Formats: sequence, structure tokens, C-alpha cells
Amino acid sequence: MNNASVRHLYGFITYPIVMENSEDKWDILSKLDRELNDSWNELKRIREAYQQGELGLERYTREKKEIETRINELSQRIQYICKARDQLPTTEERIIKEAELLMNEFQVELINESIYHIRIYLTVSVRHTWVIEVNFSDPKVPLFKIPTELPLVIGDPYKELKTLKNWRGASNQHLVSIIRELEQKILNQELAKSLPELELERGRVMSQAKELEEDGEYSRAMVFYNYAADISERIGNEAIAIMCRLKAKKMLSMVREKKSR
Repeated sequence: MNNASVRHLYGFITYPIVMENSEDKWDILSKLDRELNDSWNELKRIREAYQQGELGLERYTREKKEIETRINELSQRIQYICKARDQLPTTEERIIKEAELLMNEFQVELINESIYHIRIYLTVSVRHTWVIEVNFSDPKVPLFKIPTELPLVIGDPYKELKTLKNWRGASNQHLVSIIRELEQKILNQELAKSLPELELERGRVMSQAKELEEDGEYSRAMVFYNYAADISERIGNEAIAIMCRLKAKKMLSMVREKKSR
């Protein structure tokens, strides 16, 4: 992926902000930074809730998109305000920024303690987590390592992901946008499952939940029962969904009881 020319991912956006002095400017920046941090925390919260089976797939994808749109808008406003004083970032500054953005939104692991070599975990269901590696020692030309099965699910990422196709290494382009789009593509495939596929998946999940419950792994069993409830709701089987939610609550009680001993 050796792209040399520059093409902006986002169009140039002007905002009606008039600043009389630098103090006003820093007040606005401070406020925007707080809003951005709050949005990142909110995104982390709903992602964790989805991974625990507490938030359904359809609601998760809807709220995730809303928060990511807000994050993009806040980031662009901050960039616009800082543009007058900031020069183009150095390679080191870009590496730190890219790592910060990825860590703020996703579950990540440093490889060989290198801040520019990261393993990213994308959990799409209680039974499947995709692991993506990215090396951005040169932020303009990041290198991705993806599971061999992933193209079978979403197609060729270099053809299917707009953010990856349009990547030119410009300073206003960020790796987190590629990972977001990749995650959404995978989630869309999960949403598109047919009724027979969902029923088969629910059977597997409920079977595993019962095994975990019998083995005394109540915390994990709770996650699986919650996920089975979400699948049941998507199928339209409210009775089984309610039963699974009740089982999940029972597992939570068992976890608390075990901790209190």
C-alpha cells in the first residue's frame, strides 16, 4: 500500500467561530477536548456493554454510528481551531496520535512493547473476536495483518473499505477510521444473517451457556445467555428472549453470591 499523493478524507469544513483573543481560543479548545473525551468514554462503555451481551446488536450499531459521527465532528473542529498555530506533525507526533486514537476506542495490545505495532481485538459476538495487527512505524504507509478468513466475510478490504482505498497518508487521515469501517462491515454481516443461521447460532450459544453454568463459570454464562436473548429478539421469539434474560440475571446473582463468600 504505497500511496504518495495526498487526497483529503474529509472535505474542508469552516465553522462560524470568532475568537477575540487566545484565552477564548483555549477555553473553547478545553471544552471541545472534554466533549471528545466524554464521547470516547461513551463509545468504550457501549462497546463493553455489547461484548457483555447487555446491549443488542442493532442498538449497538445505531448508537456506535451516532457517537463516531460526533467524535469526527469534534476532532475536525479541534483541528480547525489549532490549524493556525500548528505545523505539520512530525513522524513521532503522528505515531503517538495514531496510537492514542486506537487505544481510546478499541481493545488493543502492544506487540513487543512498541507503540506503533498494535494488535486490535474486534469482538462481534460472544463466540467470535477478530484480531487485526497494524504496524504504523511509518504512519503514511501502515501495514495491516488480517486473518485469512476475513476476506471471505467482507471481501477484499483494499477494495471494500473506502477509508483504506482513499488512504493517502495525509495528516488529517487516521487509522482509527479504517478500523471503525472494518468493524462496521463485520457487524453488518452479523446483522444480515438469515433466520436459519440465527436459529443455529442461538442453539450453539445456549448450549455453551448451559455448559458454562454447569461448570460454575457464571460470569461467562451470563454473557452467553444475554447474547442468546439478543438473537431471540432479532428472530422475534420474545418468550425465549425473556427466559434467557432471566437466566442471565440468575447468573449475575450467582456471581455476586460467589464473591460474598
